[in-house]
This record gives sequence, structure tokens and C-alpha cells, in this order.
Amino acid sequence: MSYIPKEYWAERGRDYKKNFQYNNNFKLQEQMLIGCLKKYSFSTVLEVGCGFGRITEQMISNFPEIREYFAFDLSSHQIENARINIKDAPNSEIIQFAVSDIQSFDSSKKYDLVIASEVLMHVLPSEIETVIQKMVNLSNKYVCNIDWFEDKIPKKVESFNFIHPYEKIYGNISSVNEVYRIPIVMKKGFLSKIDVKQSIFFSLIRN
Repeated sequence: MSYIPKEYWAERGRDYKKNFQYNNNFKLQEQMLIGCLKKYSFSTVLEVGCGFGRITEQMISNFPEIREYFAFDLSSHQIENARINIKDAPNSEIIQFAVSDIQSFDSSKKYDLVIASEVLMHVLPSEIETVIQKMVNLSNKYVCNIDWFEDKIPKKVESFNFIHPYEKIYGNISSVNEVYRIPIVMKKGFLSKIDVKQSIFFSLIRN
């Protein structure tokens, strides 16, 4: 069966929250993301593919200076879960949700920060450049994505997962000034480390 993202994630979104298992890898991901973003100033945020609102809740809880937050996901079930997940978060009344995918999303507004966590890794290779270009077009300061990334693609990969050349794609966009890759890795002693095989890709946008 071929992978059709919109159909696959609309269906999987029905039970995604129920089957989700939070672990130290997600905790490390969140810590590194917040640490990275604390270096920058932004007050308006667009979140692409917010899922059940895990990153949404982290963002609104750690950045009280945010005054506008718009989040969307193609699964209506995930949006329902996201509303529940953030209802007790501080300043949650500023968050707006919508059901959409990035390809269909339309807005004349630009946001200080456009963010996507574990979303672009599920975009088809034939569409990834267009999707990233659209995210850049929606930003007036920064674009940040957190996704699976390894230098060598494993032999066995799920049909819905892809490793994209993010730095190259961002680098080919004229309005991107700089792009940084931050591997999500934490040392545990002299010889061991936690490597979640993900990276944060952070791009600075020219005004």
C-alpha cells in the first residue's frame, strides 16, 4: 500500500494520543528546543502539525512573551486532543487551532517563528522543498523544525519516514540568511550518551 500522508495521518490521528508513550528522548528534545529558542526574540508563532499539543504546551508555558499562537494539524482528532492538552497552560487563551495540512494552509500573515516538530520527516521527498519554502514564506524572522536525521539512512525505514537534506534545502532559499543544525544528543558520563537521532534545524530569515 502506498503512503498517502493526508489519509495516513488523518486515520492515525484517531488513536495517536492514546498510544503515545512519553520517555526521556522526548524530554531531552523539549529541553534542547526550549534552550535553543531562549536565545531569540519572538512574540507570534505558527506551529505546523501540532498533533496533540505536546510542543504547543511547552512553548506557551516557557515563553510568556508570546502574544499570538496559531497551530494546525490535518487530524481533527489531534486538534481536539491539543485543545484539552493546553487548557490549563498559562496564557492558553491566545492559542488558535485549525484543521489543515501545510499544503492547504493559506495565510497572508507572517509570524516571527514558524515551527514544526516531527512533521517534515513525514513529508514526501517530492514535496519537501515546496513545504519548506512555504514555511519560510510564512515567517519574518525564524523557521525551526525538529526531525529525524542521520548521516547514513538505515536499511529498514518505515514507509512514512524520510531523511531530508534540510540544510541544503534551506540554503537554496534566497530569503534564508543562515541555517544551523543542532543534534539532539546528551552525554551520560565519559563513554555513553543519549542520541535520539534527531536534530533541530534553525533558520534565520532575511527581512
